[in-house]
Amino acid sequence: MVYLHLILASALVFHLTGCHQNQPAEVVYRNGVIYTVDNENSEHQALAVSNGIIIATTTDDAIDAHIGPNTKVIDLSGKFVMPGIHDMHMHPVNGGIKGKFECAFADTLGAREITETIADCIASAKPGEWILGGQWGPQLLLGETENLLEILDSISPKNPVFLMDWAIHAAWVNTLALKEIGINPDTPDPIGGVIMKRSDGRLNGILLDNAAYQARHKVPYYSAAQIADAIEFSLDKMLAHGITSYKDALTTPRNLSGYQTLRARGDHRIKIKTSLAWKSAWSESHKNEVHQIENFTTHQRQNLDTAYAKIMLDGIPPTYTAALLEPYLPSSEFGSNHYGKLMHEP
Repeated sequence: MVYLHLILASALVFHLTGCHQNQPAEVVYRNGVIYTVDNENSEHQALAVSNGIIIATTTDDAIDAHIGPNTKVIDLSGKFVMPGIHDMHMHPVNGGIKGKFECAFADTLGAREITETIADCIASAKPGEWILGGQWGPQLLLGETENLLEILDSISPKNPVFLMDWAIHAAWVNTLALKEIGINPDTPDPIGGVIMKRSDGRLNGILLDNAAYQARHKVPYYSAAQIADAIEFSLDKMLAHGITSYKDALTTPRNLSGYQTLRARGDHRIKIKTSLAWKSAWSESHKNEVHQIENFTTHQRQNLDTAYAKIMLDGIPPTYTAALLEPYLPSSEFGSNHYGKLMHEP
């Protein structure tokens, strides 16, 4: 079945049952399967729209009452129409950067398969150039931590490599990257982060949560224009799958500049709500975060709502960094008395 996704306005519930004074509509869609997601899961054949509001959902015959001399009539040819999807937790900047600028691979790949995939990126890079990419699945690599550093070193001895996981809570890096970042076996774990080590104390190339985020600041980042390009890339993907609004799960000052750049270009697609970062290791400085939040109203743009903030308290269970009241099950990486990590001291 071919799907056509439309935004159903909030007024839909009021008008579900049919006519709105039989007034001519600006646009009429007919000959479709229109799923309204009401309490009865009702379906209709046609709908009428005026001034961006759905004024009727009804049968093909009854919709004629809303067709005037200036009404545009669109034959859906049996296509499926549904309300736009709202995604409550997304990282469109990170996803767009991966798809637009970096060495991307599927999160289902294991360590060896990943290295085969990124080999082309490494081969085309100049010596010393950073190899950035993702998105590996943390649950796949945590069972292979003894040789992960050597695996990346074997394919990239002259280029630092920094690969984020799909959840954006962990990084896999090689020895050259650790050197550039300034991490050695004696480097203490940051608050809210883990620099993973092997049983003998040697580094294994995995950085969790704040350890990964702080390290990312040592790696070249992207301009506001490039971030805007990345968001545009993500918007295209979202709209193709029926997502018409979303909540950005963490919006740093740099990423907010990308949103503003995109809106300044005239791209107002998709209703976006940001989560302005507060004391996040992702941000360049807390001072910038405070300024961003104190002046949130000045950052508002068409279809860009900046009236929300986010405080990250801990990590996630797959990386053993979610803070728990009882210890995790024993593992070779974290032992038998691991409770996770808080990102802020109590």
